Amino acid sequence: MRGTQRGNREEQVWQEVLSDSRQTASSEPHPCLPTSRLDVHTGPGELDRMDTLRRSLSRWKRYHIKVHLADEDLMMPLTVKPRDTVMDLRALLVREGVTSWKKSFYYNSRQLEEHETLKDANIQNGSVLLLVSNTR
Repeated sequence: MRGTQRGNREEQVWQEVLSDSRQTASSEPHPCLPTSRLDVHTGPGELDRMDTLRRSLSRWKRYHIKVHLADEDLMMPLTVKPRDTVMDLRALLVREGVTSWKKSFYYNSRQLEEHETLKDANIQNGSVLLLVSNTR
């Protein structure tokens, strides 16, 4: 008998909540209902934890890019990290047996600076860089 009363009371409360939520849009939301989609899944501090997790996973992110060697008419595939700099790219190319001395890297018609990271240059997975000799 008591379970029936409890069930009826819960049903009455939900009916009140539903009827309150059907009021005009200018009224304030019911305190029992979530105010946004984030309130449904996240609690206090959950967004900070998600942001920390995203940043820590980016450490393991790898991009597969290609460097077009204009002088040799060759495309060299490389696996790099977003935090690698142009100097790191030069070191990778030397390991592959390609000299990049007196050559400049270009991406989207813009020359890349030596200490610029791939992330700063907006280089993403699948991007193609151009390596051209400096003619001065």
